[in-house]
Amino acid sequence: MLTVEHVDKSFPTLHGFGAMLRSLTGQHIPRRQVLFDVNLQVERGELFGLLGPNGAGKSTLLKLLATLTVPDRGRMTIDGIDVAAEPLEAKRRIALCASDERSFYFRLTARQNLEFFGALAGLSGKHLRDRIDECIERVDLTSHLDRRVGGFSSGMRVRLTVARALLGDPSVLFFDEPTRAVDPVHAEDIRMLIRGELVQKAGKTVILATNLLEEAWEVCDRVAVVNHGRIVALGPPRELDHDLGAIARYRVTLAEVDDELLARTRTLPGFLDLRVVRSERGVDLLVEMEPQEGALGALMRVVSWNGSALRDFRPVDPEAIEIFKKVTSVTDVKDDEHRD
Repeated sequence: MLTVEHVDKSFPTLHGFGAMLRSLTGQHIPRRQVLFDVNLQVERGELFGLLGPNGAGKSTLLKLLATLTVPDRGRMTIDGIDVAAEPLEAKRRIALCASDERSFYFRLTARQNLEFFGALAGLSGKHLRDRIDECIERVDLTSHLDRRVGGFSSGMRVRLTVARALLGDPSVLFFDEPTRAVDPVHAEDIRMLIRGELVQKAGKTVILATNLLEEAWEVCDRVAVVNHGRIVALGPPRELDHDLGAIARYRVTLAEVDDELLARTRTLPGFLDLRVVRSERGVDLLVEMEPQEGALGALMRVVSWNGSALRDFRPVDPEAIEIFKKVTSVTDVKDDEHRD
């Protein structure tokens, strides 16, 4: 559906008169590279996340895919269409929803804005009116269609941005930090709109750029972690821990524990940490271990050794922040070594 192959991107560090003077005198204009050999593939109907800190290169990659700028090197395709060679064909299949959208006319109503932007997209007459009604209903703004946009909340403006993007019925939607400027309630509404309405019901392919860990973990099918212009990890959120060798965590609930059981647990190969929490169900042992072969079986033998009733035993999913810190810190170290 969408491919990115060996894409590099850089920007000049000088602008204005200084850059013009250097250009006229034949001097080299220094450039700062922001993307390095980026490769990824997004399947049709997938909600794909680009996760990374501010300045990682997420927005630049979205702008490349949206044909707003061109790469220094590499190739990108959408539905088999080369984005650089056939930008107009690519644009007919995509739409970009930015969080800092400022192109709406605040003195006009939502309907008037959509009529204007629909006309720019080549829509007219009954077809345009029908598309406005369909798109505004999908984003749940029907009752606000004839209100001035200047009175809209941040969340409503994001929804209106989505409605405008849907007018041309694109197969691919790009979202650049859509929940950045909205409160938690509206942010959850926007995530439900993207996941439930656009992907699951409408069958759209969505690429979501975000720096919110919980957002990427909650809604995305797969996530690419971007740091310093490189993709440093890629996969389904709940599988990234296995690829990165994260800490294995287990919650063991027993009827009762004694000091000897705790001591045996601490001597397990790969043991890292142990916490004991008493609750109405019994005693929870929160065990952290290095992910190595045989560790789980050894833990099972230890907790069943003293004959205490085993009430529950389950792995604990890793925290998104731990995976994020791990992959970004590894990249930071490599970058520092490269500079040295």
